[in-house]
Amino acid sequence: MKMPALLAATAAVALTGAVFAQDADETGTNVAEDQRGSETTGVELLALSQELYAYGVDARDPLAVIVAARIRQGVDVEEREYEIAEQEGEAEEAEIEFASAEDMLDEARVLARGDEALAGLIAEVEADASRGRVGGPGRGTGWVGARSFTSYNVTFRGGERAAVWANGPGRTDLDMYVYDQNGNQICRHIDYSDRMSCYWTPRWTGTFRVQIRNLGNVGVSYNMVTN
Repeated sequence: MKMPALLAATAAVALTGAVFAQDADETGTNVAEDQRGSETTGVELLALSQELYAYGVDARDPLAVIVAARIRQGVDVEEREYEIAEQEGEAEEAEIEFASAEDMLDEARVLARGDEALAGLIAEVEADASRGRVGGPGRGTGWVGARSFTSYNVTFRGGERAAVWANGPGRTDLDMYVYDQNGNQICRHIDYSDRMSCYWTPRWTGTFRVQIRNLGNVGVSYNMVTN
């Protein structure tokens, strides 16, 4: 094939692909059958570490805190500012703890009370700080007033598992709802706690509205983590 003909054929293929991409079906609900593999996402690891840490502190269990630190140490976190789509009431500055591995190990030392075996485990976790990490998750903070909600626009890639986790300071009941760009409810997490998570696989790359609802009578800050 001569060069002009080859270039013309290549351009035709590229243009055809572009047309197909533009004509992708973005109607209906933007969720596919869960294609989750065996690998745990960074968001889930972060959620596990924070919840295990909270349990360890409440139960005064140094071993649980050490395990939480080990998990937390293996995940890099990027600080993000999420785009607010809608917010009821007046916003306040968000201030909430998001414990690092170092914070967790410091707490473990206090709880261990000089126990040599536990001190050895703490030292072992610290020595493993340079090991490979799971990257990708982003963490931001937000504020939701009493009996109000705050919504964010967050983009997730089609065909890849989407993950959102959030937690508050333990003073009210927070719930999470996720909607696609067509207004369809994709996921909700409702209970009497302030720890929430949603996981799904989008059919196409699109913007989702993540809404944090406060059912309590006091406004609070919260952490939100996404992949």
